[in-house]
Amino acid sequence: MKNKKIFISYDFSNKEKYLKFHQELTKFLKIGHNQVYSFVFAKHQKFKNNQDMMDQALNKIKKSDILIAEISNKQIGIGIEVGYAKALKKYIIYIRQQNSEYSTTVGGISDLIIEYSDIKDLIKKIP
Repeated sequence: MKNKKIFISYDFSNKEKYLKFHQELTKFLKIGHNQVYSFVFAKHQKFKNNQDMMDQALNKIKKSDILIAEISNKQIGIGIEVGYAKALKKYIIYIRQQNSEYSTTVGGISDLIIEYSDIKDLIKKIP
C-alpha cells in the first residue's frame, strides 16, 4: 500500500485502549508514503453539533482511497462509516482481534478481512 489516503475507524468508547495500537499502525502505514487519518485520534477537532461531527467524518472518508475498520468491538458508528465507504466504492479492510465477535455485515462488504493477535501480527498481514 503506497501513496494512498487511508481513513481508520475505531471504537470511540475504547479510545485509550487503541492509542498505542493506532500510533504503531500509523507509523507502519506512513512508511509507504500514505496519508493516514483517524477521526477518533484527530487533534483539535471542533464540532458545532453531532451533525457537524458526522459531516466532517464522512467528508474525510469521501477524500480517502481506503477505509480500515477496526471492529473488535462492534459499533454502529463504524458500521455507518463502512457502509458510506462501500457506497463510494472505497477499498475496505476489516480488521479485528482474534476471538472477537465477527461482524457479518461488515465482513460481507469488505474487500479484505484480517484477523490479528497483536499489532505486530497485523502489520505482517497488511498488503
